[in-house]
Amino acid sequence: MTVQLLKKEVRKLSKAEQAELMHFMVELLATDDFELSEEWIAELDRREKALKDGTSVGKPVGDVLAKYKTQ
Repeated sequence: MTVQLLKKEVRKLSKAEQAELMHFMVELLATDDFELSEEWIAELDRREKALKDGTSVGKPVGDVLAKYKTQ
């Protein structure tokens, strides 16, 4: 099964089922020996710097959440 197909199937679940799945995924990642690649570490450092120096352009949380509520 592809990730795209999984995403399509997850959209069919109720909000409660999606929340349960999300909790499972967070727990799965939290218990794994997950390590970020050097590229991701550099990207996160870049984003943190942009937030601190005010060059990052954010969006209101309502706008971001509205995008996902319609999907």
